[in-house]
Amino acid sequence: MVNRKQFGRGFAEAYGITYKSADQIVRDIFEYLGTVVFVEGEDLTIPGFGAFKHKTAKPKRVRHPATGEVVTKPARDFVKFTPSEMLNTRKE
Repeated sequence: MVNRKQFGRGFAEAYGITYKSADQIVRDIFEYLGTVVFVEGEDLTIPGFGAFKHKTAKPKRVRHPATGEVVTKPARDFVKFTPSEMLNTRKE
């Protein structure tokens, strides 16, 4: 698994820029991606990579496992990622 810092280092090495610049670029890209998809509620498709879709889960009734009480879980927003066909079938 690669974390954000490792991704930024790899990006810096691949494009010959400083780690600090690469880290800022990576942060800005993911912050903007989150803003577009989650805050603005827009779907985002990146050809060859995949699609980020803003979804809303409906409220539902669930049972609390410790008490057995039935409670209503409120509606919530989430982001669903679907990889592109090319990314999904790529083998190395």
